Amino acid sequence: MSTRTNDEIRADRLAKAGQVLTALLAVTAYAVAWLIKRSWRRLLPAYWVAAELAVAWVAGPLGVSWQTVGILALAITATAACWQARSRTVRAWRAAIAVVLGGAAVATVAGGGPAAMAAHPTLTIAVPTALGAVLGWPWWHHLRHLAPPPPPEPVVIDEPVDVVDPLTAHWERRWQNEVVGQGVCAGTTLVKAVEPRTGITEALVRLAPGTKPGPLFKSGVDVEVALDLNEGAVGWRSTGKRAWLRVVLVENSYIATGVPWTGPTYNGGRFEIARFADGSPGEWVVSRPKYGVLGGLVVGSTGAGKSRALGALIANLLEGGVQVAVGDPQNGQSLPAWRDAVEYHPGIEKTTLLTRRAHAEIMRRSQMLAAAGVEAFDANDPRVKALGLSAFVVIIDECQLILIPNTPIVALAEQAAETMRKTGFGIVLATQLPQMKSLGGSVRLRDALVAGNALILRLSNRGSGTTILPDDFVGDPFALQPEIDGKSTAGMGYLRHSNRVGMLCRVPNLDEVAAAAAAPRVPVRWNVPEVDPKSPIVLPGHRAPGRAATTAGGGSAVDRLRAAFGAGGGRKTTSAVVEQVAPLTPAEWVLACLRRGPASAQALLDRPDCPVNQSQLYALLSRLKDAGRITPPAQRGGPFTISA
Repeated sequence: MSTRTNDEIRADRLAKAGQVLTALLAVTAYAVAWLIKRSWRRLLPAYWVAAELAVAWVAGPLGVSWQTVGILALAITATAACWQARSRTVRAWRAAIAVVLGGAAVATVAGGGPAAMAAHPTLTIAVPTALGAVLGWPWWHHLRHLAPPPPPEPVVIDEPVDVVDPLTAHWERRWQNEVVGQGVCAGTTLVKAVEPRTGITEALVRLAPGTKPGPLFKSGVDVEVALDLNEGAVGWRSTGKRAWLRVVLVENSYIATGVPWTGPTYNGGRFEIARFADGSPGEWVVSRPKYGVLGGLVVGSTGAGKSRALGALIANLLEGGVQVAVGDPQNGQSLPAWRDAVEYHPGIEKTTLLTRRAHAEIMRRSQMLAAAGVEAFDANDPRVKALGLSAFVVIIDECQLILIPNTPIVALAEQAAETMRKTGFGIVLATQLPQMKSLGGSVRLRDALVAGNALILRLSNRGSGTTILPDDFVGDPFALQPEIDGKSTAGMGYLRHSNRVGMLCRVPNLDEVAAAAAAPRVPVRWNVPEVDPKSPIVLPGHRAPGRAATTAGGGSAVDRLRAAFGAGGGRKTTSAVVEQVAPLTPAEWVLACLRRGPASAQALLDRPDCPVNQSQLYALLSRLKDAGRITPPAQRGGPFTISA
């Protein structure tokens, strides 16, 4: 039997105690790890409380100031509020714990750190612990009862299908290959196409950066050629955005067989005067609210439907209660059906007096409206109604018979057209020849009229020199033949419209006699008396010409020079303005022009005071050349000169 010493017994006992202690520590560590792993969210406030007490205790020995602890607390608060969580409520409670315990740590460190904890254990230890426990309950309750919703079940699609509009794809391919690929409408992309009616396609076109829409509005003819469409089958519309435009492609025109007249369509200052190729109405704008009354210009060759268009214009104006006066220099041959329906002025002299009276009426209305404080005519304005004013439109057909270049009546018509809008007075001129000479050579008169409306029907004579068509006009009315596929093109042309410029249109088939008989009678009220035919034409701000100046051909040229510069004995006499006398014959006019400098035949035709037409001018130049008075140009189209 062996005996053990006391040291051996104590060593054996210490070894067993160490094993038991090690096992106990292992079990405790495992239990704590399991608890932390399974329920760490429930015990989370305990960690925050322990961290707060540790920071408050070590701040004193380490010499950490309360400002540093405050900055640390703010950083922890920001992290807790921004860190990803189940919901915003979780973030808010987490930030609240950081704020409360961080504030306790800052107060403890500021009060002395360990010394404050030893002196006031209740405030520095017990209170933060209780706050942590209280703040931990809503956290645990929220996480326990508001579990995140289950993820949605994935939708299984057998085969991915790309939905592509076949119409858009068709026109996008054609636009890219046949239009842009041919150098037309560069910088555009067709992004959407719809077919509102059979044979009509409306496409939305996107512009590349730096692409200007102005040239595109004039590219209708090029697009028609590229897509092999008929004349006038392409029209552009503005969408209000610079980078987007809408183009109308007409493969089946609705105006080929004519447009039936269904009666006036006047509504709010607008009415349908033509029908576009896509079937939409082409509107003539008479007036706009608080804007005034607009005029217009109608141009068309003989048999092009100009009288029919004017008939539709008059019928709609009367339907809207607009006062209408018609001037017909052809003594009643232009619009005979409307003789008894409106105030009618046949003959050149009466039409000239009508133009002068219209000018006087515009100036009188301007005074009346200005005195009443009205900036622009509006038929619904009580002040305008109190004055007894209503919309008034004067229509002058064959205006080229009275608007003779270099005559005072042209300046009078210019001033009237430029000032008529705000007075509620509109002027509509109609002519056959597309030359500026038809408007007296006045570009200002043309611009004032086409700023409102312009209906350009079929034209057969391109004219010479400057044209009556607007500078930004789109379309080719000269390309319309008298017949297309055996059908008359009477009434076909182009209507200048804000977003439909360049699309072919057609005037309705109007029975003028029946329309005039059915139209209401609107009495005409003038605010100025009739014009005395013997009175001279005087523009506002100008003096009336003297007797000697107004007498045509009064005295010889020597007498007129003596009257202008004074005659006899160095006496002082007042100088009078002498009107320049035009050459008596076309030959003298040509020679006078060539004395100022060499000029080609086209340059002579471009002059607004050219007294002959193209064929007559070439015949005259040939006679002057044969007579040796002028020298022909060295090459075709060159300038003529006076012979030495």
